[in-house]
Amino acid sequence: MVRIRTFENAVRRLTKEGKIPARFGLYTGQEAVATGVSIHLRKGDQIGSTHRPLGHLIAKGCDLNKLMAELMGKESGFNHGKAGPYHTFDPSVGALGANGIVGGSVPMTAGYALANQLKGERNIAVSYFGEGGSNQGGVQETLNLAACWQLPIVFVCENSSPEVQRMLGHEIDYPQLSIDNISLRAKNYGMPGSTHTGWDAADVYKAAGKAIRRARIGKGPTLLEFKVHQLEGNLEGRLEANEKERQWDPIDLLKQMIPQKLDEQIKADEAAKIQIAIDFGLRSPEPASEQAYSCVFKEAD
Repeated sequence: MVRIRTFENAVRRLTKEGKIPARFGLYTGQEAVATGVSIHLRKGDQIGSTHRPLGHLIAKGCDLNKLMAELMGKESGFNHGKAGPYHTFDPSVGALGANGIVGGSVPMTAGYALANQLKGERNIAVSYFGEGGSNQGGVQETLNLAACWQLPIVFVCENSSPEVQRMLGHEIDYPQLSIDNISLRAKNYGMPGSTHTGWDAADVYKAAGKAIRRARIGKGPTLLEFKVHQLEGNLEGRLEANEKERQWDPIDLLKQMIPQKLDEQIKADEAAKIQIAIDFGLRSPEPASEQAYSCVFKEAD
């Protein structure tokens, strides 16, 4: 969790400095979800991410140096600087694509699960999406097929809807969901579903472990909904976290359970790792112009 937060804080600063030529959604405040889910995953398991991908990618084990270089548009990035934040792809750890389209990765992630099933492998897939993605037609169709075929997949909905924000005290009034809990939709598709507190790392860990074990032994999909609070707004200076909102900071909540010296050591260790990644990215070469069209489509002789 601290690694994700520290990395994103660095990314925010580097973007302001012009070192990262992109704009994208950050994951600040949601770290408990990606961490609590990924701790149960194996290297061969796959994930499909969203337009807030850094937490998912880091938690799944993506190399920090290559990830930072990719964000900077450098040749040494995972995808030679072409993918940027929204489409980073690292099959070596099963991080099979962030996605700039709301709900766009969900059908593809079900495809990974289907491949695992057809091959007789014990790997599972995890599909991340948000409350907006939950309303997309392709997501609904995927939930149905996953239940019909009993695919080894866990659907993880990170719900930061206006309804959740009102629950947390924000005055926001643009209804987006017809139900309080998105997990209620699971019953209509014939799979288990449950709603949990996304800033409680222990709650996430327990719920994710149960769903992942279920998928791994061939009992089919589960829909997990985690209510989350984004501590930073999409625009700098707007909806920034105030002291009251820090009560929903998953890192602040978890550090209350460990000694202060351990907390300080973890933060120092992670800061050192992120600095190495920053230095690697800054030193990495820009991609050559003649390579602009390479590694974009599958190449054949």
